[in-house]
Amino acid sequence: MIRNKIYLIPNLLTTGSVLCGFISIFYSFNDNFLIAAYLILSSTVLDGLDGRVARITKTTSDFGAQYDSLSDVVAFGVAPSILLYQWFLKYINYFYNSWLELGVLVAFLYLASVLLRLARFYTAKSNDFFIGLPCPIAGALVSLAYVVSSKTNFNIVTYIDVSIFFTLLISFLMVSKFSYFSFKNIGSDEKIKFYWLFFIILLLVITLINPPMVLLLLAIIYSLSGPIMNIFRRFRKRKILYSEENKDNYGK
Repeated sequence: MIRNKIYLIPNLLTTGSVLCGFISIFYSFNDNFLIAAYLILSSTVLDGLDGRVARITKTTSDFGAQYDSLSDVVAFGVAPSILLYQWFLKYINYFYNSWLELGVLVAFLYLASVLLRLARFYTAKSNDFFIGLPCPIAGALVSLAYVVSSKTNFNIVTYIDVSIFFTLLISFLMVSKFSYFSFKNIGSDEKIKFYWLFFIILLLVITLINPPMVLLLLAIIYSLSGPIMNIFRRFRKRKILYSEENKDNYGK
């Protein structure tokens, strides 16, 4: 009986995540973008908790995995794409057509990237790394970008080209083959390494200085870590191949 109650907890967290994403859609349509952004951020937190709680309590299941995937479509696909459109994509004037706007296509491209990212995630699983930028991080990027811009009175509409590039870049990173550290195994053991504990405490202290700005910077750094790691691996691989070729030539 107790196990059934524990089994329910991860699915309740997933339900909370999709509920926040669903409500966020209505706030975006009503141009209340700040609350919509905070709701997407709440979905990000709940999405990170449901899987970890399921692994800690050993209540993972195929149902939970599929339910989590479907909730991600709403929370990190539909909700952020509508927020992006209502926020600035609807103000795109060039290539305007009476029956279809470019802003709608860009928003749909973001949504399609989320769907492709989720489909690949559940067909090619990896414990240590994600392939492509995780869609919760993408949703957090969009939400934090609005929160920071609203607090700094930055009008993103005046930089519409940069805004479009920002949206397209996030979409590309989600469907890319760049590897991102998953953090799944951190804290899963009974004991956590001291340096991880110190790093977490330091991160919390720094975040308290200016939470939206610090979290946005951390999300940007994480998003760029994939391409940077890919360049580093390619450079290292070429260096190894070059050294092996020199050894062969020296042996001859």
